[in-house]
Amino acid sequence: MRTYPQTLDIPEIDQIPNFMKILDDLSVGNNVFLKGIAGTGKTTLGEKVAYAHFGRRENDKKELPFIIISCNQYTSPIDIKGGQTMYGYKEGGLIEAWRDGKILIIDEMPKLDPNTAGLLNDPLAKSAKEGAIIFNGLNEPVVKHPDFGCIATGNVTGKAVSSTYVGNNRQDSSLLDRFSGSIYEIGFNEKLERSLVYPPLVDICIAIRSSILKYEGKDNTAGDMEDIMTLRTMLNFQRIYIQEMLRQTGVTNTSKKISKPVRNGKTLKDCLESYFLVMNREKAAHIRREVNLEEFLNRYKGAEMKQVFIHEYKRRNGLLTL
Repeated sequence: MRTYPQTLDIPEIDQIPNFMKILDDLSVGNNVFLKGIAGTGKTTLGEKVAYAHFGRRENDKKELPFIIISCNQYTSPIDIKGGQTMYGYKEGGLIEAWRDGKILIIDEMPKLDPNTAGLLNDPLAKSAKEGAIIFNGLNEPVVKHPDFGCIATGNVTGKAVSSTYVGNNRQDSSLLDRFSGSIYEIGFNEKLERSLVYPPLVDICIAIRSSILKYEGKDNTAGDMEDIMTLRTMLNFQRIYIQEMLRQTGVTNTSKKISKPVRNGKTLKDCLESYFLVMNREKAAHIRREVNLEEFLNRYKGAEMKQVFIHEYKRRNGLLTL
């Protein structure tokens, strides 16, 4: 694979321990597998790595440096290698990345039917081979671009059927062998969470997760939590939290507008109530007591917390004045 001046002055380099290792794998043609529970940011990490690998900044408004195949029970050979559809011939994601020199992100690879997944065996065995040839859905030869790379993600590796993630399939060992030595566990990353989520919110969310793990008799490396509190969940909460607090504080937003309060608008409290709604009732009550959730809900819109929000919102959006 061609060597690019990588983009290294980004927060993720220090906040995600394996970031540089993944970049190194791609630079020598190794296929990478990111394993972790739902919501830990595996796909997002793959996208960030792709940008960094090609020396680009995220959201630079240029053509994406990656192609994603979102895997499920309906993913077909057409999605991977291409084929005829009712609208004509459609090129597969693998072929596009292989031909154009992009990072192929195979999202939730273990969800593939094993027979369909077998189409990846030959190409991924040739990821590091210069000028390697594979065939598309028209049986036409396609030469590998020097910049092709592959990152797969999954809640499990596919070595066995999971009782927690029932949509996954057991995959052939020959496919998993294509990622040997480059499999990374993507778990909870408190450093990254604290860099992305506003302080009061991330504190209560991490406290809830710790309480859940303790209740389930597990530690912070658990990959099979019954009830999860992930970065994705936190960011879902945060979007509502920011909207609510802008309405509460009257702070001018990044669009130079002031958000006015609305009657019965959604709140962070609504988000947390919804989160606990799907949890076992006894367990939910225990967690709520242990983290003192009611006290948090009573104070997160108080005067002190409003000032914390205002400062953090302005800091994150470059609105602080010296």
